[in-house]
Amino acid sequence: MNTEQARELLKRYRLGLCSEAEKTTIEAWLASLVESRQWEWAETEKEAFNEMLQMRIREEIDETNTTPAIPQRKFRFFHFAAAAAIIFMVSAGTYTLLFRHEEKKEMLMHKATLQPGNDVQPGENGAILTLANGEKIVLDSAGNGTLAIQSDVKVINRGGQLIYDSKSSSSNEVVYNTISTPRAKQFKLQLSDGTRVWLNAASSIRYPARFTQNSRTVEISGEAYVEVASLQNAAGKAKIPFVVKILSATGNDGGTIKVTGTHFNINAYEDEALIKTTLIEGGIQFKKGNVEKALLPGQQSQLDKKGIIRIADGINVETEIAWKNGYFTYDKTDIQTVMKQLSRWYDIEIEYENGKIPDEKYWGDIQRDAPLSNVLKVLEISGVKFRIEGKKVIVVSGG
Repeated sequence: MNTEQARELLKRYRLGLCSEAEKTTIEAWLASLVESRQWEWAETEKEAFNEMLQMRIREEIDETNTTPAIPQRKFRFFHFAAAAAIIFMVSAGTYTLLFRHEEKKEMLMHKATLQPGNDVQPGENGAILTLANGEKIVLDSAGNGTLAIQSDVKVINRGGQLIYDSKSSSSNEVVYNTISTPRAKQFKLQLSDGTRVWLNAASSIRYPARFTQNSRTVEISGEAYVEVASLQNAAGKAKIPFVVKILSATGNDGGTIKVTGTHFNINAYEDEALIKTTLIEGGIQFKKGNVEKALLPGQQSQLDKKGIIRIADGINVETEIAWKNGYFTYDKTDIQTVMKQLSRWYDIEIEYENGKIPDEKYWGDIQRDAPLSNVLKVLEISGVKFRIEGKKVIVVSGG
C-alpha cells in the first residue's frame, strides 16, 4: 500500500466508510506502533486508545448484553471521537483533536455523562413547504406520495426528500414554491431540472415549480449545498444558466451566483459576519452590484457587511460542507462560530457568563446526531465549561 492509498484509507476510516476488515487492519497497525514505540504517545494516550479498542471488542462480543457499560448511541460518538483522534495523529503528526490552546495539547478521549431530564436532542429532517396559493404543508409528518400538483408538476415526497417531477408537464405557467427549515431541522429536495439542494437549519429556498426553457433562478437564505444539473435549451445549442440570488434572513441582497453545472455551498446566515460561497467543483461567477468575481474549486467568495467582496484560497472544503454529511467539522474554529452552529441545530439560546467570550479554537469532527450534552462534554476538554438550563446553554470561561 502506497502513501496515497494509506491516506485515503485513513480518511475513509474517519468518515466511517471502512469495512470491518479495514477497521481491524488500521487499529492493529496503530496498536503495533504504540507497542513498538515507533509512535511516541504519552501513557494517558495509550490508555485512551486501548480503551477504545476494548470498547470495540465488547460491542462485537455480545449484542444481547442487557447491561452494556455504555449505551450504543454514546459508544458511536465516543468511537468516532477516538477514530478522529487517531486520524489527526497519523495525518498531522500531532495528537491534537478538537482544540489546541497556546502550547497546551491533550487527547480528546472523554465519556460523556448524560443528565436525565436536562439534555437537548439533535435536529432532524423536516421543513415547511409553501405552495403557490399560500397553503403550507409540514413535511415532517407528510407521508410518501404526491403532495400537490404545481403548474402541472407533481410534488412528490419520497423517503424524506421532496422531488419535483415535470416529465408529464406541458404547462408554461410559472408558479413559485418555498421550502423553509426551522431551527433544528434540515431537508433535501430535487428541483424539476434535476438540481439537488440540501437545506441546513434555519434556511429557505424559493424556486419555480417548473423552470422555463431559457431561465433557472432561485433564491436562497441561510445555508444550502447545491448540485446543479447541467441543462441545455430546447434547441440543444446552449446551456441554460442556473442563477442563485442570495438573501439574508431580512431579505437583504447577498449577491448573485451564476453557474451552468457545478457543486457549491452557500452560508448566508444573518448572524454571521460574512456571506460565504464555497465552490466544490465546476465554476461560478459571484456578483454584487457592479463587481463580479470568478471562483475556482477550493475558493470561497466572502461578502462582508460593507459589501466588500474577497476571494479566499485554500479553503478547507470538508469543513464547509461537513453539515451536509452529518458532522460538525472544525479547523481553527472559534468558540462563537461553534456555538452559533449548535444554536441552530439544537434550537438553543447561547449566553456567555459575565459577557466573557473564551478565545479557544477547535479542531476535529463531531457527529451531528449526538445529544447536546455529549457535544458539550467533548468541548469542555478545552477548559471551557457549559451549563444546560432548559433550552439555554451558558458558556463559562475556563479562566
